Amino acid sequence: MTKEKKQMPSHLVTSKVKHEAVRWSNSIVDTPVVYGLIERRTLYFITGEVKHKYVEKNLGVPDNWQDLYFHLTDDDLGVIGGEKNVPRTYEALCKLGEKFLPVSFRNEKGELVTGKVHWIDSFFYNSVTKRYDVRVSPEIMPYLIDISQSFTTFDLGTAMLLRSKYTQKMYELCSQFCGDFRYVENDTETAGTVYKKRVLPIEMDKFRRIFNLEEVVDPRTKKVITPATYTNFKNMRMNILDVAQAELYNLYVFHHSNIWFDYLPGPKKGRGGKVSSVYIFIYTRDFPKAGLDRPWQKDDEPLEPFEKFTLPSLRPSPQQRVMENLWYSLPNDTQERAVEALLGHYLHEDEVKYYMRQITLVAQCHKDAWVQVMQVIKDKEQQPKFKSGTEAYKRKSIMAYALKENLKAFGWSLEPMSKIRRSKKPVEPDMFNM
Repeated sequence: MTKEKKQMPSHLVTSKVKHEAVRWSNSIVDTPVVYGLIERRTLYFITGEVKHKYVEKNLGVPDNWQDLYFHLTDDDLGVIGGEKNVPRTYEALCKLGEKFLPVSFRNEKGELVTGKVHWIDSFFYNSVTKRYDVRVSPEIMPYLIDISQSFTTFDLGTAMLLRSKYTQKMYELCSQFCGDFRYVENDTETAGTVYKKRVLPIEMDKFRRIFNLEEVVDPRTKKVITPATYTNFKNMRMNILDVAQAELYNLYVFHHSNIWFDYLPGPKKGRGGKVSSVYIFIYTRDFPKAGLDRPWQKDDEPLEPFEKFTLPSLRPSPQQRVMENLWYSLPNDTQERAVEALLGHYLHEDEVKYYMRQITLVAQCHKDAWVQVMQVIKDKEQQPKFKSGTEAYKRKSIMAYALKENLKAFGWSLEPMSKIRRSKKPVEPDMFNM
């Protein structure tokens, strides 16, 4: 269907929303969906008021608590929730002060601090003047004013038109990664492993956290606060991805949004073949979709998240990195003790003993074996997913990837101890396949 044949929805025809750029710190953008549709529209509206009152005038966060008040009228509530829904918007305003927003930041000592803040900490209604006085929490203001890096710019008018809380979150997510963005997953720079620009892969666990679909349990009482929703990908696709895609594309067609997206389920893993991730393909007017400028359909050319060409690698080869390792020129017995301590940081005691025996066999014929082990572990430690992983995940990564797969770059590798134990015969490391 062509754009000319589509009929503009009535809420776009009657819209009085002004299109202007506003921005949030990514500390807000990355938080789960804890606010309803009208509540979040209210926060968008207040963000615009903060921009006009402080950001445009280059003012910092106000010291006087009275300066944190914003005064709204029924006309403002009509813009937020619709002229016929002012009472519903009023009820949303009343409830905003009851909800916390989770935030995190680094203090002056570089320590990670997590907490919860209010957007609105007081609210009054004057029955004579018919005015609503809303006080924005001083803790939230720095995330709206004093932000020079790690922030997301989005269009206030577009955000105010959205009709689902999940579309609101998807719009924020697309706005965050719509620029000159390329997702980097690892150090491999070969054809089929480099993501295209504006393709965002999201692990399903992270997707569920961002969209607040997980079961929420009180850490003290262990009681379920909110149950898990859309527990399978089919329901998630129908109720979130398809709805958000259709809405953003519709706004894009009628020039009320500069952003829309396609999506592709990632590979399936585990028992039952559950979808483990989803690829988001972000399009804008500056970077439109190639080919058919509409949401992907079954008979279209498949969506491809990776580049077709090979990028030249600027990263030193594994052999070069070993020679540049600080331990390279030290005596073998010193290297051996260092490896034992490094393995002991991640593995169980019996596993450390097993790997030390296996590496010793290799080191008898390969003088760089100890440093190579240190290097593959060091490379693994630099990966963001490893840094944020649990102890069990790190242990598995060291054994199943660093020592089994990554050592193959040097012509040898070590099978995990569990596999050796299951074998009928002892397995010697392949130290001569170089």
